[in-house]
Amino acid sequence: LASRGHDVTWDDGIARRWTFDHWRDRLLREKPHIVAMETKTPVVRRHWDIASFIKRELPDTKVVLMGDHVTAMPEETMRMSPCDYALTGGDFAFLLASIANHVEFGDKLEPGIWSRSNGEIVNTGQFRLDHDLNTLPYVDRELTMWHLYGEPLYKREPFTYTMVGRDCPWAKCTFCSWTTLFPKFRTRTPESLLDEIGLLIGRYGVREIFDDTGTFPSGGWLEKFCKGMVQRGYNRRIRLSCNMRFDYLNPERARLMREAGFRLMKLGLESASQATLDRLAKGTSVEDIERGCRIAKDAGLEVHLPIMVGYPWETREDALRTLALAHQFMREGLADMLQSTVTIP
Repeated sequence: LASRGHDVTWDDGIARRWTFDHWRDRLLREKPHIVAMETKTPVVRRHWDIASFIKRELPDTKVVLMGDHVTAMPEETMRMSPCDYALTGGDFAFLLASIANHVEFGDKLEPGIWSRSNGEIVNTGQFRLDHDLNTLPYVDRELTMWHLYGEPLYKREPFTYTMVGRDCPWAKCTFCSWTTLFPKFRTRTPESLLDEIGLLIGRYGVREIFDDTGTFPSGGWLEKFCKGMVQRGYNRRIRLSCNMRFDYLNPERARLMREAGFRLMKLGLESASQATLDRLAKGTSVEDIERGCRIAKDAGLEVHLPIMVGYPWETREDALRTLALAHQFMREGLADMLQSTVTIP
């Protein structure tokens, strides 16, 4: 939006630790033409209320809601709130630009956008995932206040994120809400990510990156990227971490990633129960989990294990068995970090 000439504010009041009153007062002073909010199931009702507040106080401001919950049930959000647009799919940048150009210049809306016309809820059809991700500008780090975002995964500072792909080539896990936004896996080119890393090193002095693609690209893409990291000498200046699947790791690939500057693999254990893994359509076995951890550690990579508890069909004993397996891996030196998440249906 900013690169296309729109005046944009990144207004993350939570990351900036504002009170709601502070955010509200600032909004009323600025009177923006468009307010866009990403939402998720646990907070969607709160965001419907905020949309009502905005339309009441600033009736000329257009409100856009987006995210996986809205993508799954866009008509619900249009009926339960006075928002002007519901954006579906995960290509937020492209569709927000379409809405901004529609509001400002009267351009036709892209597919995947719900709106109102003469009191009726209308939509432009099923969202598409055919935008060329390589045409996007790199994230404007100053605009998005990159220094506010991080998690205890990194060992070097400055630290930041990239996201070269959307979102996972497996795209079948039933617990994952991202498959609603990105049912089709796409990536930018290896050269695009390499150029972005070069920019982050040169302009910001970044020393560690976590690429938050649901599963980092593998195969020929990965080989080309890793060789590029070595050829450009970035592997001596920066450390990389990423999400990866156990069954995508083999010894050769893990060694190549270590040479390229990778430090940590975030590998979803999810459950120690094969029955649960099967119900999740995870596509991996309990044996794959241990094998993948060993491959990563043998290559000199650190392992971060996310697990989940609270599956409707699992008992307390099932959850404790998952915890025990993760603890065993950490005790044996096959894992370095543990992350536990409560499943939210």
